[in-house]
Amino acid sequence: MKDQGKESFCRVLATLFYTPGEELVKQIRQTTLYSFFERYIQPREGTEDLLKGFLTKGNVENLLEDLKVEYGRLFSGLCEESISLVESFYKPWTRDARCPLPFASERGLLMGDSAIHLLAIYQQCGLEVSEEFKGRPDHIVMELEFLSYLYERATDGDVKTFIEDHLDWVPLLEEEFRRFHAHPFYLSALEVLDFFLNRERERLEVEANGKKKIH
Repeated sequence: MKDQGKESFCRVLATLFYTPGEELVKQIRQTTLYSFFERYIQPREGTEDLLKGFLTKGNVENLLEDLKVEYGRLFSGLCEESISLVESFYKPWTRDARCPLPFASERGLLMGDSAIHLLAIYQQCGLEVSEEFKGRPDHIVMELEFLSYLYERATDGDVKTFIEDHLDWVPLLEEEFRRFHAHPFYLSALEVLDFFLNRERERLEVEANGKKKIH
């Protein structure tokens, strides 16, 4: 897949983690999402189940209601327990040993180092955080949209750095999805993301090593 294809791939992936709407459900019902991701995944031994959540059955109205209820259960934060889609939540609030705050090394907080770092990067690129994600610039949606931006405008080195620095928490998120027995649609969305990132890490590492050998 060329960078232009990866740009679209990441942009579509980002839409899966927004609050579900009718357009998303139509794409599921028409198997549009399945076909889109299948072209990249090209299911083979060991990956056959990655896309099955995109084949979820049901009429538009019922499926939309099911996904809305599930989205609320998993991500709204209104339940006693829920899943955070924000990077800061999974990492120490700061790694600055000089920070005097008593919660500096705690996890489960927002606007940590990763968020501050991303805000600086967005500003440097002339990008703004949408109103929906104010206070959560390191939300998975924002990170995937920015990764799409990098495939369009930046180098492989920039992509590699961003994946290493800001998408290393996806396996922890996948563990949470499984612990909460997430709807098959959301499991597939995250498993496809994890598969994509692992494949990109391998590609970028090979290319980086190749360049080192040339020089």
